[in-house]
Amino acid sequence: MNNKHGSILSWGILLALLTLGIAQIYQGNTGFGTGLTAGVIGASVGRYIKNKKIKKLLAQGLNPYDERVYLIAGKSAYATLCTAVVLSALFVLIGSTLGPQLTVNPFNFLGNCLAILVFIYIGFYYSYSRIM
Repeated sequence: MNNKHGSILSWGILLALLTLGIAQIYQGNTGFGTGLTAGVIGASVGRYIKNKKIKKLLAQGLNPYDERVYLIAGKSAYATLCTAVVLSALFVLIGSTLGPQLTVNPFNFLGNCLAILVFIYIGFYYSYSRIM
């Protein structure tokens, strides 16, 4: 997929989310609809600013896609994943021990989601360590 198709696809997804947000507002679910609409507006503004910076760097003759950008993006993605796993584990632990006993325990569901996330992470870890 080239850059043009990726751009069209991402703008299409943002448009679909905006439509869903507006529909939720009209149906009376204003919190969810407002959140979706605000998220789409924020993502659109961020995307516009990013594209503007990239065009500016290209006009100056600089390469906006150097190794440093990928290194920083990889490290930040790894840090985000680790932070999400630790926070989810703490949330499940505290909620399972101190939370109310429900027939459908949301903490068990979150724990299952966390377990799946950890297994996916382990698979990627071994895959990448075999490649590199």
